[in-house]
Amino acid sequence: MASDRHARLVRFVTAEAGEYFRTGVRYTSFGWEVLYRRDDLPDQRLKERNQAIVDRVRDYEPLREEGSPFGDARASIELYEDGVLIHLREAEQSGVVLAFEVDIAQNLAGFVVKCRQTLQSS
Repeated sequence: MASDRHARLVRFVTAEAGEYFRTGVRYTSFGWEVLYRRDDLPDQRLKERNQAIVDRVRDYEPLREEGSPFGDARASIELYEDGVLIHLREAEQSGVVLAFEVDIAQNLAGFVVKCRQTLQSS
């Protein structure tokens, strides 16, 4: 079950991204759950797509090596022709994956920072 901070993140992302927010999925080492799915999206293949994405992000390897002067990886962004995925890491085997329409990419860096701050605030 989603925590208060995950619910707060969904409220924040919904307010900031509006109609561009497609889905939000929280994962742990034990499983995953849908935090948000835009109403107009079809349910077809939702479970298979989410499971495949979660399987890949659990094994995510940052581009920078451990001990990098940049510090630990906190988020990753994949920009596609028709969409954007943001992966917010919470721990080694847990995090949140947010999916958006590609138009959200205009102010992406600041948006990701605000998402992390919202998720981390208590």
